[in-house]
Amino acid sequence: MQSEKEKKKRADSTIEECRDKLRQAKREKEYALTYQKKVEIPVQKPVLYERCQNCDRRAYQQAKEKYEYQRNGLEKKYKVKTMGFDAMMVVLWWYAIMTTVFAAMRAETFIGDLTAFADTVWNGICQSGKWIVDVGNALAQVGDRIPNETMAIVAHWLLFVIVIVGTAVAVGVLMVIAEKKVTKVYRENCWDVISVGVAVTSVALVVYLGDWIKYLKKLNLVVILLLVQVVYVGIRVYVNGCRRARGYY
Repeated sequence: MQSEKEKKKRADSTIEECRDKLRQAKREKEYALTYQKKVEIPVQKPVLYERCQNCDRRAYQQAKEKYEYQRNGLEKKYKVKTMGFDAMMVVLWWYAIMTTVFAAMRAETFIGDLTAFADTVWNGICQSGKWIVDVGNALAQVGDRIPNETMAIVAHWLLFVIVIVGTAVAVGVLMVIAEKKVTKVYRENCWDVISVGVAVTSVALVVYLGDWIKYLKKLNLVVILLLVQVVYVGIRVYVNGCRRARGYY
């Protein structure tokens, strides 16, 4: 019984000693967390791709230089071929235009219709000018009603000049506005090789087949050319408008 009591005392003392050590360790830990500084030591972590880049840098540079050399060579060849193709197209179109013009100069039917068209336009301009002069004279007679002869003459010619100059300015402004609008529409929709091809082809057909066209339809060949251009421009404007509305460009 006595030995068991001694063993129990030693066990209790050992447990108490362990508890004291545990409490001491906790106090030291709390003291360290409270009064001691935390020191962070930087550690360089290896990055895998750095070594790959260093190893393959020379091979990559060589491949890039080779690619740039080949690309520059292909671009030069493409530019040379493009310039050659453009030059060939210019020569072919110039040949087609000159051939068509010389053929038109020798085509009696086309020359006759061209002369008739020019005479009609000139006669229309002359008639319009005569009508404007008549209107100016009619309005200028209002100034003749002035009792003073000098004032009547001045008013007569002043009204006449105002009518003539005003009409000429109005017609000129309208022509300039119409020319700008037509030019803008043509540049936006028809300024390409296709339009040149259509113009040359239509002129060639009218020149070479003018007699047959006149036999089938009694219409001036120049008017037919203008109608063809109007229809062509209308089709191109409509098609491009549809493509813009659908977001193609």
